Amino acid sequence: MESLRKDNKGQWIVLSGLVISLILVAIAVLANQAVINGYYSSNAVLELPKEDIRELTLQTRENTRMILDMSYELNQTNNKTVPVIFEDIFINCNDQMKALYAIRGQAIDTRIMMPMQIANETNMSGKDIIWVNIEYNDGRTRYVSSPEVIEVEK
Repeated sequence: MESLRKDNKGQWIVLSGLVISLILVAIAVLANQAVINGYYSSNAVLELPKEDIRELTLQTRENTRMILDMSYELNQTNNKTVPVIFEDIFINCNDQMKALYAIRGQAIDTRIMMPMQIANETNMSGKDIIWVNIEYNDGRTRYVSSPEVIEVEK
C-alpha cells in the first residue's frame, strides 16, 4: 500500500490531459473566430451597391439615347428645338426614375450639365455629346459621377 502513495505517475497523466484539453479549446475558439471574421468581411463587400450604381449609369445612358431619338422625331412635328425637347423629356424621365428608386429606398438624381451639342450645328463628327451628372445615395453609400459624358451616334 505504501508503494501506491509514493507513485505519482498518474498525476502527470491527468495534468497532461488537462493541458491538451485546454489547447484544443483554444484552437477551437481561434478557428471559430477566423470563420466569423471571414464571413463578416465578405459580407461587407456585398453591402456596397456597385450593381445598383452600374445599373443606374447604364439606364441613364440608354435613356439618353432613346430620348435623343424621340427628340429628333418630335422636332419634325413641333416648333421647339431639339435641345428644348430633349431637356423636357429628360426631366420627365428623371422624375419617373426618382420615384422608382425611392420605392427601393434610394435617392437618385440625373441632371443635364451642359446644353447638348447637336451634330448638325456644332459637332461635325456625327455624334451628339451630352454631359449628365448622376447622383446616387442609399443612406450608406453616396456616389456622384460628375460629369458623365454620353456620346450618341446619329
